[in-house]
Amino acid sequence: MAQPKSGTRPGMTIEAFARSILKPLIKDSVGHNVEYGGVIYRWVASGKLGMTGPFEGDSPTHVDVRVWAPTGKTQKEWNAGCPAGTQPVAWYHTHPVKTVLTRDGVMHAEWDKFIDGDKLISDSFMLTGFVATMDGQLWRYDYPTPTKIGDELVPTEGQGNFVPLNGKL
Repeated sequence: MAQPKSGTRPGMTIEAFARSILKPLIKDSVGHNVEYGGVIYRWVASGKLGMTGPFEGDSPTHVDVRVWAPTGKTQKEWNAGCPAGTQPVAWYHTHPVKTVLTRDGVMHAEWDKFIDGDKLISDSFMLTGFVATMDGQLWRYDYPTPTKIGDELVPTEGQGNFVPLNGKL
């Protein structure tokens, strides 16, 4: 068993759950040459974890984990695509390739980074992000510390923390 990076019991539980999802998923992702992903949620009544997806991406460098509210729903109503009675706590996805072939040639896929769309999801929804890479490494991204306005936590801009977790998948 890999030693967790999280220092809290709930964080360790979420990290172990993400590992259990991503261990078999990265193999499928590499084999099919597409990203997969989804959201991890906690049932408010029982505390048990569940997940959306895994959703299949449209390329080796993109997956829509369906956190953004569809037209006609508020973000609060949508709940990051999770069932009613749950709270989203993290999201997960795969990075199956190191390079991609584009019309401009071979490009580095930034497989070992958590940037742009990845950061946008974590930072906007205040969700810890987990990514499994094709080399069997599991990474964790913690969003920047939010600001409290009244009784509500609000996302802030800033530097998150991206670290490899101990042990290969």
